[in-house]
Amino acid sequence: MRATFTQEQLEIAKTVRAVAETADFTARDALNAPWRAPSCDAPLLRDFGLLGVPEAAGGVGSALIDLMVAVEVLGELLVPSRFPSHAAAVQLLLGTELPADVLEGRRVLTPVLDSFAAYAEQADGFAVGDRLVDAAEVTPRRSFDPSVPLSGVALDPVPTDTTQRAVLVLAAQLCGVAQGAIELAAAQARTRRQFGRIIGSFQGVAFQLAEAAVARKAAWDLTLYAAWAVEHGRPDAAIQVHAAKAAAGHAAVFAAERCVQVHGGMGITMEADPHLYLRRAFVLDALGGRGSWHRRRTGELRVQSRRR
Repeated sequence: MRATFTQEQLEIAKTVRAVAETADFTARDALNAPWRAPSCDAPLLRDFGLLGVPEAAGGVGSALIDLMVAVEVLGELLVPSRFPSHAAAVQLLLGTELPADVLEGRRVLTPVLDSFAAYAEQADGFAVGDRLVDAAEVTPRRSFDPSVPLSGVALDPVPTDTTQRAVLVLAAQLCGVAQGAIELAAAQARTRRQFGRIIGSFQGVAFQLAEAAVARKAAWDLTLYAAWAVEHGRPDAAIQVHAAKAAAGHAAVFAAERCVQVHGGMGITMEADPHLYLRRAFVLDALGGRGSWHRRRTGELRVQSRRR
């Protein structure tokens, strides 16, 4: 596995960021208005739908890490786009012949990994295991993060070999959420003054942010390695995927909580932005299995591998 990103991967991140920053509907907007597709939704679906799709499945041979790089940026910016969910659904269906309208983003899918699904009402179909389902009974639920609408879906998810790839899309988003929360907190720590000093100079603030940064870096490295392990059929791939999802969920929630604390009393108000990161972290951590479940599965698989 390469220790650094390729030039192409750096360009993917740069381009996705530029497209995402044009969004005319944000996570904050979703607090007071029904979700609608931001202006960047269609370009993301159209231009980046082949990321992580091998040639055998109709793609251009893009690596799974390419997709991780793209969705991590969207998580950092809290973009309320359907692209990550659609990309996860495509990853679930890699064992089948993918329709052209799906690969081109004209037909938007969402994955069903458990009893809840994101953007189910706004999807044109569902990926359930390795099956493409056109319609299903959908029951809207109130999402803690209105920018990621949730619904109960009357479909029974079936684990497949590609489920790991879809779970990694969630992990990469969580790493992005953690990064965004850390940057917001760091900006506050560099500008807010208390007792005549910048608060970032206090150990009680600096150490919290340092710990959040370490947790995020570890989760991101683990997510990238897990993506590489899955794509190359490594025997430890399943263990790494479970570990990555658990670590990414913890890092995102921890960073968002530290962001709230660094903002002080203002951090718990609706007017400040830290709660937007905390909302997204909680929702993405719950989708595809909570961190506690993934940690337990990591331990079970490690014990099994040692016994073998």
